[in-house]
Amino acid sequence: MLQQYEPIDVHESVTVQLEEGDDLEGVSAELDTVIRENVERRVLKRVLQKKMEDEKDDD
Repeated sequence: MLQQYEPIDVHESVTVQLEEGDDLEGVSAELDTVIRENVERRVLKRVLQKKMEDEKDDD
């Protein structure tokens, strides 16, 4: 049940090749946003899967 908490590990890894003159801070901020959105999407997917499993078990 979703009322019970279950630990979940989500990892995201990115490799970037910067060109001379690239703004390291800007690229880093952009990647942070992309990674955060990907992790949030994966966590939401897992929560929804768990909820669907729990609903099937309740039937």
